[in-house]
Amino acid sequence: MTVLTEQMKSLVKGGKCLVATAGKDGWPNIGPKGSVMLVDDSTLAFGEVTGKQTYQNLVENPKVAIAVMDYEQRVGYRFTGTAKLETEGPLFEQFAQRFAAMNLPRPVAAVKVKIESVYDLGIQNPGGKIE
Repeated sequence: MTVLTEQMKSLVKGGKCLVATAGKDGWPNIGPKGSVMLVDDSTLAFGEVTGKQTYQNLVENPKVAIAVMDYEQRVGYRFTGTAKLETEGPLFEQFAQRFAAMNLPRPVAAVKVKIESVYDLGIQNPGGKIE
């Protein structure tokens, strides 16, 4: 099981994440997700608002990558894992409440991602897998 370090958690809490997906046709999609949050030491989640390409890709192919970067510090990570779409329950309601407080539409789903691997996007070990 991959466990996120305090530095990784801190970057995710900063909220500047990009989520990459691919549908069954293999074409990639990437988009910013300001709602990425920690669920536990090895799980991330985000609220999917539009139900468009990211959502459709995850329905077809649950593999996902989430990248986070601090350009000033030259530190970043790519988290890869398998997504689970939740359209009800506590996690979904948590995103619904967060979005309502920001005057955003109710999410289509909460996307829960169990992290399977982490790669370094910084200058220490660019592209290297972190064990």
